[in-house]
Amino acid sequence: MLALPSSYDSLERYTDHLCGFIATPLVRQITGGIHVNDALIHDAWQKLPQEWTAWWSSWPDHRLAQQDLIDSVDQDSGPETDARDGEPRLIANRPESLTEWLNTMRSLALPRARRRGPTIHLPEDLLRRMKTKKSAEVSRAAAYIHGICQRKGITRIIDMGSGRGYLSLSLAYLFPHLRILSIDGSQSQIAGSRSLAASLGIPESRLGTMVRWIDGSPALATEIEEWAGGEKCMLVGLHACGSLMENMLRYFAGVACIDAVAVVGCCYNHMVPRSPSHPPGFPISSALRRRGVTLSPTALMAACQCPSNWKRPDMRTGPGPGPGPGPGEESSVFSKRRLYRVILEKMFDDKGVRVGTLDGDRPVWGTRKGDLASFTAFAQRAMDRLGVERDKITTAELAAYERRYGHCQGQIAILWTLSVLCCNVVESVIAMDRFWFLGEEGAQGVDIVPIFDGKVSPRNLMLVAEKKVTGSEAPISVEL
Repeated sequence: MLALPSSYDSLERYTDHLCGFIATPLVRQITGGIHVNDALIHDAWQKLPQEWTAWWSSWPDHRLAQQDLIDSVDQDSGPETDARDGEPRLIANRPESLTEWLNTMRSLALPRARRRGPTIHLPEDLLRRMKTKKSAEVSRAAAYIHGICQRKGITRIIDMGSGRGYLSLSLAYLFPHLRILSIDGSQSQIAGSRSLAASLGIPESRLGTMVRWIDGSPALATEIEEWAGGEKCMLVGLHACGSLMENMLRYFAGVACIDAVAVVGCCYNHMVPRSPSHPPGFPISSALRRRGVTLSPTALMAACQCPSNWKRPDMRTGPGPGPGPGPGEESSVFSKRRLYRVILEKMFDDKGVRVGTLDGDRPVWGTRKGDLASFTAFAQRAMDRLGVERDKITTAELAAYERRYGHCQGQIAILWTLSVLCCNVVESVIAMDRFWFLGEEGAQGVDIVPIFDGKVSPRNLMLVAEKKVTGSEAPISVEL
């Protein structure tokens, strides 16, 4: 049974509040209404609640304000968490409206604490090839999937988006009675999987492979049914990227031999939204379509983030929160790059300089760490990469813009943090869309299982379900 946040006991009420929150003007603004790169163009800082910006501006260092925000929505943080080592959190004067907003965000995120359950010891030949994170994920997922197969009497497993096949290989090696089919769109990934299977002594009769794009096509469904030979199958995926999970769920719902599904999503920035040219896009459930849910590319990118895993600020050595540099630098390289990008975007807009790709996406600027020695060096490198002639913006003008906006680094950093702070609620929206879809398709035992340790594997929500029960067969119930 789905574990909702502690404040909720109704799926409808929870979904209403979750979707309502992401539709508020503030959340819309920080998750794409105003892209952080356009912050100076559209006065994004000034459009936040004034009491919030005044309070943040009172902090001795914006990095502490960033960490306070992160700690406030982290499900693993307690009330005594410090904003920096050795100093209490500076929250005495935090605006009540900000505290309420942060508490709401935290209360709406699906629980992320890993459920208890077994792991499986993987063969040394496989462990040597996997990073610690991957081996922990595979050992947990393999144990969970095997438990479902035992309970359901399933002996065939289809691993979609299998990559190098570590999950498939582990299942085939550890449980010789299982028959596995690995499907991936990459010829090189499948070739690597075949080679590794041969080195482990796993015959093709136990581990088959296909190079196919998993696009929801009926042709692949037919091939799966032919491979199954009338036997029940389980569909699995470890980190199904973008819209891959949505296609997998449609195969689960539409292919008769697939009796159960367990899949973890990731890379939400590659999801395709619903549009007249792509009707199957997000959201896929009637429940969220009826509520008019949409997510911007910025929101989808935010769902890929995990600010609670960012480096904590060390005021003695420098770097603030963010996926940037290690200790010992005077300021965050990430924050400086972000600031310089925002200032240059403002200059381009003021001077009518248009840069972009044919499809409207933001271009890759191609700046390097060494270009951050000064704003002028950064801007000239970016202009060269973007094909902007240097005589359009003089060195004197670059220096003037840096003087005018250089003090905004803290503002830009906080705007960025606010955006990624929404990661868990956005991912909860995506997960609930898929949950509702399965229910609408008649699935039973639908659940969203926090399968991994979120501190190690932030994308740890596994969607599981089974086909509608017939006869005396019981729904999925795996001890965790």
